[in-house]
Amino acid sequence: MKLFLVRHGETEWNKLGRFQGQEDTPLNHRGREQARETAIAAVSWQATAIYASPLCRTMETAQAISRLVGLPVAPQDGLKELALGELEGVTGEEMRRGWPQVYQTWREDPGAAVMPGGESLSQLQRRAWQVVSMLEQAHPDDAALVLVSHNFALRAIIAQVLGMPLSNFHRMSLALGSIGVVESDSRGRRLVSYNSTSHLSQENR
Repeated sequence: MKLFLVRHGETEWNKLGRFQGQEDTPLNHRGREQARETAIAAVSWQATAIYASPLCRTMETAQAISRLVGLPVAPQDGLKELALGELEGVTGEEMRRGWPQVYQTWREDPGAAVMPGGESLSQLQRRAWQVVSMLEQAHPDDAALVLVSHNFALRAIIAQVLGMPLSNFHRMSLALGSIGVVESDSRGRRLVSYNSTSHLSQENR
């Protein structure tokens, strides 16, 4: 089985550097272009199903793929982004000033941080991984599944694939509109590619 892990395109909050969890922000113009170019790349994947976080920015990205490959999009709540609670929409500097202890823990040991009024990375990883496990059981070995999700959610899935502790979470970065590929078979799971943006035009990378 192949899992194509797609991060959604840009929103205005991404552009402004605001933390964006489960707030339902749409793609901006650049984000729609990233989704369009990702959809063109997806034509060659021979996808058999498309799953996405039900938030607007992920559904817009997934629907762009859907239109070109002719498959419906199935929303999965477990693929939603980290629930940020009180930190929805704040910048890193605002977090540092307003929630200094949370900020310090997030920078030094992100796996131990709990967002005030929201989730921890461990909670996010558990629910996102439940989706991956369910889909692996529901589809045949030769399936090619597209999962459209978010920065932290996709990095949490990759960390699980690699057996990487969440304390090392900040050692990964993930570009908007990027693609990763995980293969899964009787020998286990392997990360084939990560954070690929070669399908995007230069202005959209």
